[in-house]
Amino acid sequence: MITQHIIFIGAGHMARALIAGLRRQGVMGDQIQVHAPSAPRRDALAAEFGIRSLPATAQKLPAHGVVIYAAKPKQMPSVLTEWRHSFTDAGVLFLSVAAGISSTRIAAELDAGTAIVRSMPNTPTQIGVGATALYARDTTSAEQRQIAESIMAAVGKVYWLSDESLMDAVTALSGSGPAYVLLFLEALEDAAVLQGLDRPTARALAVQTVLGTAQMAAASVSSPTELRHQVTSPGGTTAAGLAAWEEHLRPLAQRALAAAAERSRALGDIKGNTP
Repeated sequence: MITQHIIFIGAGHMARALIAGLRRQGVMGDQIQVHAPSAPRRDALAAEFGIRSLPATAQKLPAHGVVIYAAKPKQMPSVLTEWRHSFTDAGVLFLSVAAGISSTRIAAELDAGTAIVRSMPNTPTQIGVGATALYARDTTSAEQRQIAESIMAAVGKVYWLSDESLMDAVTALSGSGPAYVLLFLEALEDAAVLQGLDRPTARALAVQTVLGTAQMAAASVSSPTELRHQVTSPGGTTAAGLAAWEEHLRPLAQRALAAAAERSRALGDIKGNTP
């Protein structure tokens, strides 16, 4: 059970997803406060989840508390400049969900000894089934790592990285991945319509097929390759369709992830830019 006070900077979709997950886990409303310039947005969160709503201005942080940065990446430098002196108490954990902002850049804005964990969640966290990669700086204790993991586990699966440079690959895969899957769903739906299905039926079948197959892969000890072979009869309909997919799919996936990872690296090198 998380017992620390949790301070959110930002009141957008990711903040809402995390707050909802924490409340489902049993974290009390009076343990959570949200700071944001938009009073209507933070007040809406306060009304929905029974948490505290406060202005965006910096305040003294509770000892051993957790600060979750969930605002826009481009706003981080100015926000951290304002909050910097609030991190003088030992034991405060800074957990960032801002894409493209390295822990080194964060550390440069805060006290040198601040515990920092960088995360890369994806949009399915909004319904509690996200995938989040975490990286912790050396200033972060084992207990603080566990706290960060527990927070992000409230909205899905958590995976630790030992090398922060791999965050660009994570961004390309799981961060951008939902858009790839949605594009794939669009393509399947359109192709099925061309084969004569009405659009609602084509969409429903495409969504359920992808959902069911992903759940089957997650529940199986077999690899996707092994599962694919199990449902592919030589000379059958699946084999005919796969022959068309195999011609282009693997090279396309490699190019897509390489392009996204390169863009992530480029944006991370531009101070104050938005991924």
